[in-house]
Amino acid sequence: MPALIPPRLHADRLRRPRLVLGLLLALAVPGCAGFAWAQEARPAHRHYQLSAGPLDEALNRFARLAGITLSYAPDMVQGRTAPALDADLAVEEALAQLLAGSGLRAVRTPGGGYGLQWQGPARSGNDAIPEQEQRLKQVVIVGRRDGLALHEGPPDYAATHARTGTRTDTPLLDIPQSLSVVTREEMDARGAASVMDALRYLPGANTQTHGVDPRGYDYFNLRGFINAQNTSNYLNGLRQLVAGFGMFRTESYALERVEVLRGAASATVGQADPGGVVNRISKLAGEGSPNELVLSAGTFNMRQLTADLSGTIDEDGQAQARLVALVRDSDTQFRYGNGRAAENDRLYLAPSLKLRLGRDTSLILLADYLKDRNGSSRWTAVAADGHLTHTLVGDPGIDRQRGEQWSLGWQLAHRLDARWQLLQDFRQAGLRSQYSVLNPVSLSGRVLTRMAARYDTQMESSQLDTRLQGQLQQGAAEHTVVLGLDLTRMHQAEQRYRGDAPSLDLDAPVYGLPVAMASQAVARLEEDLQQTGLYLQDQIRHGALVWTLGSRYDRVTDTNRNLGTAVRTDTRAHALSHRAGLSWKLLPSLVPYLSVSTSFLPQPGQDVAGRPFSPSRSRQIEAGIKFQPEAQRALYSAALFQITKDHVLTSDPQNTNFSVDQGQVRSRGLELEARGALWPGLNLLAAYTWTQAINTAHADASLLGKMPMLVPRHAASLWLDYTPGDSLPGLGMGAGARYTGASYANADNSVRNAATVLLDAMLRLDRGHWRYAFNVSNLANRRTTSCLAEPTLTCFWAEERTAVLSARYRW
Repeated sequence: MPALIPPRLHADRLRRPRLVLGLLLALAVPGCAGFAWAQEARPAHRHYQLSAGPLDEALNRFARLAGITLSYAPDMVQGRTAPALDADLAVEEALAQLLAGSGLRAVRTPGGGYGLQWQGPARSGNDAIPEQEQRLKQVVIVGRRDGLALHEGPPDYAATHARTGTRTDTPLLDIPQSLSVVTREEMDARGAASVMDALRYLPGANTQTHGVDPRGYDYFNLRGFINAQNTSNYLNGLRQLVAGFGMFRTESYALERVEVLRGAASATVGQADPGGVVNRISKLAGEGSPNELVLSAGTFNMRQLTADLSGTIDEDGQAQARLVALVRDSDTQFRYGNGRAAENDRLYLAPSLKLRLGRDTSLILLADYLKDRNGSSRWTAVAADGHLTHTLVGDPGIDRQRGEQWSLGWQLAHRLDARWQLLQDFRQAGLRSQYSVLNPVSLSGRVLTRMAARYDTQMESSQLDTRLQGQLQQGAAEHTVVLGLDLTRMHQAEQRYRGDAPSLDLDAPVYGLPVAMASQAVARLEEDLQQTGLYLQDQIRHGALVWTLGSRYDRVTDTNRNLGTAVRTDTRAHALSHRAGLSWKLLPSLVPYLSVSTSFLPQPGQDVAGRPFSPSRSRQIEAGIKFQPEAQRALYSAALFQITKDHVLTSDPQNTNFSVDQGQVRSRGLELEARGALWPGLNLLAAYTWTQAINTAHADASLLGKMPMLVPRHAASLWLDYTPGDSLPGLGMGAGARYTGASYANADNSVRNAATVLLDAMLRLDRGHWRYAFNVSNLANRRTTSCLAEPTLTCFWAEERTAVLSARYRW
């Protein structure tokens, strides 16, 4: 509706779709041209970037990057270090540089892999070991299968490194904070169709807070803080902002992994709630990516086609392209009495292009475009006697969510010298959405009065993160230093409308009546946000100790205007955030850690006296231990934490339409997690969370000591993935259970949501280039709800049984 778009946005909005589509095609066409070369031999050289450190960790990381098998005896590398590596090299050249000064050399084995040998006589202290005693009795295999290999063996559930915790590629054992990584292989194996699905088996994350939302919003909490969808949404290290009813969605098929950093993290990422952040890592152009097409069909009339295509454009391998695409036509579990169902359709395109601009510079250009057509209604009526129904409050003629979003950006890496490099990430993004719905007003007997509402939202954001990363040697201590500047700009406009709607008889609902789209303007809102962040971090490795020290200064200006009432609210906030952590390598595979960190989050708005709300500020202390067996692809961790959040917004007891920032919430908890291979062929995901979140300060004294709404005290999950191997070649099977404990539906803790247990299952079969999979969520089809009793009882139905059959062809 062009007349409703503010003039400042109108012209740009008309031009931008054509510009975006043109740029998308410009990036996609080279990728398509490169598909013809996808099966050519790989170039002899590729770029490797590794930091200095223990030799065993460096060799492990290199083998994974190069896709090779590397064999050696553990005592050959024990106590030795490897230099930093950042160059275009062949595999043999890279191994030679990593092994320089160690007395070892790499040799090609008959099986096509590599093994380590002594260059001269092996030594124990100052004594040479006779040549005949150099036989390998226990051999450690590191690395992974070639990225183009077909479905060989079980999926890989355990990552070893992550960037989210430190902005550098850091071993998980060295990060003094709780961090989980959901790999692409795990998402494929479990059939994760959304980011919510990816988080299901993680500790500290509760994805059962608001049931199923056909609008595509991700409702979850982290460590007891329930607004995680608004504050923890990051893509490739840059925050995806939220404005009104406009929220950036993430297509899970386009993700390479999901990294979840739990706890206060503003020193690393900037403004954020203390529960943590969820960083979605995109599939990007590069070596080792297989080509695949996937056809899926499932419950609720779901039909979907996805493609992930990549290739090398030039003969030297200096330009590589990738295209990720998805088309879905589907309904949801919400169905009206006239037989129509809420829709869930999507179109998604994400091209990327990687360019090697010389030996020291690489540039990745990336873009994406997403268009959603969703039904908006999930509101089901509550009968006069209080029992829940499946009767939808809305009408299929008016309930809808239409969303369109795009982004363009780059990732630049430039090597300044042997120790320093310049890194830069940029994203320009925009969205427009229209949310139309019929809302309940009041219930008289069996007749429900309704009101039409519509929200038109437009948003643009620009983000630029530039950082200098280098390595310094100070005596026996090695420093990895990061100095960065983070800039964010956002503008959003939202128009809100109301309208009349016919009443609904709950005992005999009639749908399909003519209902006019809401057209009475009630608000015209605009928001402009500017954020500047300057941060410094130092990772110090000294013997068995790894220190992680960081500070960040943020300045935020957030201006909100109601053009209808000429009311303007300016929120200005600035804060210093800190983190100090220590990891102690008792053994190479066993690391206890301790950390303290802070976070802050600006809060737009004002109280009844017109005073702007203070930013919320939080502090956390966390202690834990991580165990990563040397010869096993697995990670086990335990964490104890306490978070205190100040300036929490609560209802003003004297003025019910206003809030005050006088609250304080303390969250204490225990998180246990195990992920990876128990033994060859059997993968495990296991998690347990105990959370005690209570109000330690509140404007209403009667609510002191009460738990926040929708925060369960206990949660647990277990998933097993078994691949029999040669006994049943190509077969894989999995099963899981998710337990969510009871939670409270209101502030005074007088209404409870019951505990739930949901079951999942999977069966797959690999045959050559083909993989057939059958995934079932909520196997027992348990019908459960999550309710809020304030201001009136509102309940959300959880996901019903969902079954998806897929066929994937990979080459």
